This record gives sequence, C-alpha cells and structure tokens, in this order.
Amino acid sequence: ILAEGDAILLNIYHVIEVNPAKWPKVNAAGGKAFADFMVARETQEVIKTFGTDKFGSPLFFPDAGKKVEDMGK
Repeated sequence: ILAEGDAILLNIYHVIEVNPAKWPKVNAAGGKAFADFMVARETQEVIKTFGTDKFGSPLFFPDAGKKVEDMGK
C-alpha cells in the first residue's frame, strides 16, 4: 500500500543539456536557454504553486539546486 508522501511515489523530472561536441547538429543555444529557464527562480516559483488554485495543493515540487535527499520536500 502506498501513502501520500511515500518516497516511491516521487517522480523526478530532469533537464539535461546535450553535448554539442558529441552531437554537432543539436541546438545547443536553445537547449541552454531552456535549461536556464527551467531552473530560474521565477520558473521554480511557478512550479511550486502550479495546481494550488484548482486542487488545493501544488502538483509539483521545485527541486532545482537541491540535494537528492531533499528532493520532493
């Protein structure tokens, strides 16, 4: 039985920039811009509050810059 807050329910999303030296056709500038956007303070604040109005609590936890043991908190 799984319960709310159980670590097994944690579904972490990542943003990873592709190495342009290995994949020369990649849009490295676009990838960096997207990664920078996702970890920006403003975006993390939107993630922190997303779903609160409709569901009463956020649907996601902003984890950019956190240690693994602190994720989901």
